[in-house]
Amino acid sequence: MKKFISIALIIISTFGLHAQKEAAIWYFGENAGLDFNSGTTVALTDSAMNTEEGCSTVSDSNGNLLFYTDGSTVWDRNHNAMPNGTGLFGDVSSTQSSIVVPLPESPNLFYIFTVFSSAILPGLNFSILDMNLNGGLGDVTTQKNLQLEPMVSEKLTAVLHENGRDIWVLAHRWDSDAYLAYLVTPAGLNPIPVESNVGEPHRRTFPDGDWNFAGYLKASPDGRKLAGCIPKMGLVELFDFNTTTGVICNPLKLDEDLSKKYYGVEFSPSGRFLYVVDSRLGLPRYSRLYQYDIEAPDIPGSQVLVHDNGGNLLVALTSLQLGIDGKIYACNFNNLYISSIENPDEKGVACNFIGESVWLGGQRGLSGLPQFIQSFFLVNLEVENLCFGNTTEFKVKSTKTIDAITWDFGDGNTSVIEEPTYVYTTPGVYTVSVEVTTGADTEISTKEITIEETPIAVAQANIEVCVTEDSYTLDLSTLNTAILGTQNPSDFTVTYFSSQTDADANSNPLALNYDFPLGSTAVYARVSNRNNTACFDTTQFNILAQQEPTLGTISDWTICDDNLDGFYTFDLTEKNTDIFNGQDEAVFDVAYFASQADADAGTNPLPLNYTNSLAVEEIFTRLQNTSHTDCYKTESFTIEVSAGVVVNTPNNLELCDDDNDGFATFTLSDTETEIIGTQNSSSLAISYHTTLADAESGSNEVDNDFTNTTAYIQSMYARVQNTSDSSCYDITSFDLIVFDSPQIQIVTDWNVCDDDNDELSLFDLNQKSAEILGNQNANDFTVNYYETLAEANLAQNDINDVYQNTSNPQTIYYSIENNSTATCRVTDSFEITVNDTPFAQAPLSIILCDDETGNQSIDLTQKDVEILDSQAAADFNVRYYTSQADAENDSNAVNGEVYSTSQAQETIYARVERTDLQSCFAITSFEIIINPLPQPNLDERYVICPDSPALVIDGGDFESWSWQNSSGIELNTTRNFNVSDLGAYQLTVSQTANGVRCENSQSFEVLSSGAPETMTVEINGFSDQIDITINATGTGPFEYSVDGKNYQTSNEFVVFPGEHTMFVRDLLECRVLSEEVVAIGYQRFFTPNGDGSNEYWNIIGGELHPESQVYIYDRYGKLLKQISPNSKGWDGTSNGILLPESDYWFKYVYSDNQIITGHFTLKR
Repeated sequence: MKKFISIALIIISTFGLHAQKEAAIWYFGENAGLDFNSGTTVALTDSAMNTEEGCSTVSDSNGNLLFYTDGSTVWDRNHNAMPNGTGLFGDVSSTQSSIVVPLPESPNLFYIFTVFSSAILPGLNFSILDMNLNGGLGDVTTQKNLQLEPMVSEKLTAVLHENGRDIWVLAHRWDSDAYLAYLVTPAGLNPIPVESNVGEPHRRTFPDGDWNFAGYLKASPDGRKLAGCIPKMGLVELFDFNTTTGVICNPLKLDEDLSKKYYGVEFSPSGRFLYVVDSRLGLPRYSRLYQYDIEAPDIPGSQVLVHDNGGNLLVALTSLQLGIDGKIYACNFNNLYISSIENPDEKGVACNFIGESVWLGGQRGLSGLPQFIQSFFLVNLEVENLCFGNTTEFKVKSTKTIDAITWDFGDGNTSVIEEPTYVYTTPGVYTVSVEVTTGADTEISTKEITIEETPIAVAQANIEVCVTEDSYTLDLSTLNTAILGTQNPSDFTVTYFSSQTDADANSNPLALNYDFPLGSTAVYARVSNRNNTACFDTTQFNILAQQEPTLGTISDWTICDDNLDGFYTFDLTEKNTDIFNGQDEAVFDVAYFASQADADAGTNPLPLNYTNSLAVEEIFTRLQNTSHTDCYKTESFTIEVSAGVVVNTPNNLELCDDDNDGFATFTLSDTETEIIGTQNSSSLAISYHTTLADAESGSNEVDNDFTNTTAYIQSMYARVQNTSDSSCYDITSFDLIVFDSPQIQIVTDWNVCDDDNDELSLFDLNQKSAEILGNQNANDFTVNYYETLAEANLAQNDINDVYQNTSNPQTIYYSIENNSTATCRVTDSFEITVNDTPFAQAPLSIILCDDETGNQSIDLTQKDVEILDSQAAADFNVRYYTSQADAENDSNAVNGEVYSTSQAQETIYARVERTDLQSCFAITSFEIIINPLPQPNLDERYVICPDSPALVIDGGDFESWSWQNSSGIELNTTRNFNVSDLGAYQLTVSQTANGVRCENSQSFEVLSSGAPETMTVEINGFSDQIDITINATGTGPFEYSVDGKNYQTSNEFVVFPGEHTMFVRDLLECRVLSEEVVAIGYQRFFTPNGDGSNEYWNIIGGELHPESQVYIYDRYGKLLKQISPNSKGWDGTSNGILLPESDYWFKYVYSDNQIITGHFTLKR
């Protein structure tokens, strides 16, 4: 099926159908420039401008440069700054710093609109440029930097009015949602904008929200749509624009993603597709280019990622600008190249983005490209259907009424129809031109078009395959050659689809390595022209994938000949389960054959109940797809009829258990001869098993050296099978029996005490049997005794019962025998000894002086020699006890080396016993006596006072006295000691008791006190608190008191006025001095309210000066009362009148007219 669906939009740059080259020259970036006049881009390197972002370039209708600007400076066509062309209120770092629009119908006047950066003053301004000034090179007039709006975003664009003459200039107020549309008419600029409050407000958002004023604003070439970006918000918005009224409406958020930084934006020439740049210029410099389809039902959902630079510094995209050649150019940040979208009116990646496609001649692009009135790029000439054999359609767009039109199709044929159609006779390149007359204006536009050849998709036969999996993987590219036929693969591509709709739309192609499901699947192959994919043809074929079975190795089948006739009827269907191996029996069937040839041909199948004719035969099987019998597999297996086996029952195997745990290791092959009998052992295989089931299945064979797993008795099963046929076997059984072996215990020698010391004694040997057996059961084992080892080994001449020794010491031999089997028997021996009885000599008492610890520690072993007397210490043990009973019972023995007692007198019992026989012992006792220490009764400290210097100390009533100084020198040995020197001393006294003399010592100290010699008292202050200081002379240190009871180390006191006795003494209280003083002062307040307390006020202590007088005044200095210190005092009245609560002043005159003044408070 051939398809002739092709749409090509041929772009002619127009501005109301006048000459279309006002946007033919671009200057931007770091002295970069481009010239579009020749039809291809040519680098310009003569720019005087170095700007980071927004800029504008203006050419005449023939593409000749007039001037260019970065918004701050205007350069003429000779690249010189115009005389008044500096200081404009744009900025090199403003996104859209400037845009230039002509004054309609005035060819020499232009408006330069500027916006400052960062949305700050001076905002949006305009200046007027007159090309007649400066010798025809142009200059900015005196109408310069006229403000339109104080604060705006960095957004500025322009588009034609619906009338095709006037021009709308669009900006956005800062910190607002207001778009501003200013109209430029032949009458000039209307400074009052059309205000549209729509979309997201443009305002700073903290933190780091400065970029909310950046980003581009663009109109579509027909002016019907607006699009704007806010980088920091990751926002792209689309609006409708009414080119008649200037109203902006219908906001639509295409994306709002904080991870993105949308900056550049541009429409395709037709206005159908919108391109936006996510530009993040940090390191790495990530940028992405997205496309939106404005005609899609879900415009935000139509987003397509066209390009991702992956952090490549060289292709970090920033701004976008439509060129007069119909391409969109993308500025690469700080790069010697710019990139391009070659076919911006193609959907998705077919738009053909090319990175670094245009060289800038050694200059650099930065962030901005020049902007123009967007209507410069309105699509004019459109051509659709460019495939050979297709009917090609032509049309032209105009903003004015067309009066006459002539088309030239480039092959000599013409048409005067406004929208003609034409069929080209051969493929090729044609130059199409159209001459349009509108009123008095006539314009001719041309463009090359290419009529591409339409391919042929060669029909293909269906592909049928057998597959073992659930799908069939086919590399579809292997079919390309057949589908192309003789067509050149360099000119045409082959793509595969699952439906005719997808093939026609060239969407959802199949992967080249595609997995086809079982069954029939339709495949549609599309052959497309590489230069124009809309020129294509399709063909359809089917992939038929049939399921092929899998067939593994089939086990051989051996039967034991139970009747020994050599024949057996095999039910072959018993092999079906192994052959199908889980595969669907509804899909596959199986048959059996006598030869491989019959199996491959599927002929002469064997009956399912088949009787062998030979002892060994090969059977062939065929497993095939029931519906598609060509999908099959074959395999073979062997059937065999083998001879039978006969077995005998052997005797049980028995062993004595060496550790009596009921387990022992048996050699199972010891039964082999009995089991096989007279049969040939070379044709038989014997295996041993612990269960009948294992023996039947021939599984879990145990080792020949086998330890029973069930204690004492376990049944075993022997399987005897034909070595050539494991199915021919027989089974017998026998027991493994384990007997307990007698266990030799640790048996002690038998020592007895000889009461008459004749070395003979009677021994009841049966008393040893329980010790010899230990925990072994006497019902299971028997013990016998013998005089010799030989008799014990032979079990002869036992000496059971009571036996008298014949020598001393003497060895007795014994045997232990299992009562169930005499073969399980052991022998051993022990000794019998008759020992002499010891004696215990009574020792002297232990007498000690008390160490006053509360517990006296005594070494009792010092009495061992006395107690043993002449007996050898190596043969006897001596132990000590605190009671006769403990000694006799040998219980609670004390530690003889460190015995502790708290009693003044205690009886200790000693037990002497043989080291080899504790039952041979004797007992004695002795006393422990603790003498108390003499106790001198001295003071810890004696004082020699200055008032009584003699000191005599009584040492107490003892046998002896020794007075020593601190150097240990003895000073006196009498009872009384006369002390004259200060220092440390010690008295040692002695007393004898129970024949032992005991001593004790006591230390003491003799001190001298620095008693006070004199004292004086200082009194300071005159109020209700008096400071008193006691000064004493003497050695000291001293203590001080104001009451004689409570003393302190400080000599300073604060007291209430009045009489006080002051005290001073030394710390050892040898002498106390005192002095009575009077502290003169007064109360701070008094309360003459009749409650009997504080009714009068007077000088306290003033009676010491009876001649003194007190004068009382009010706050104004009026004398109220004169009183004597010896009187009761003032009662708060004057002339019998109660005075109010207030502060009152006094003057106290005493001793030779000495005066003290102060004030106090009267409270009621």
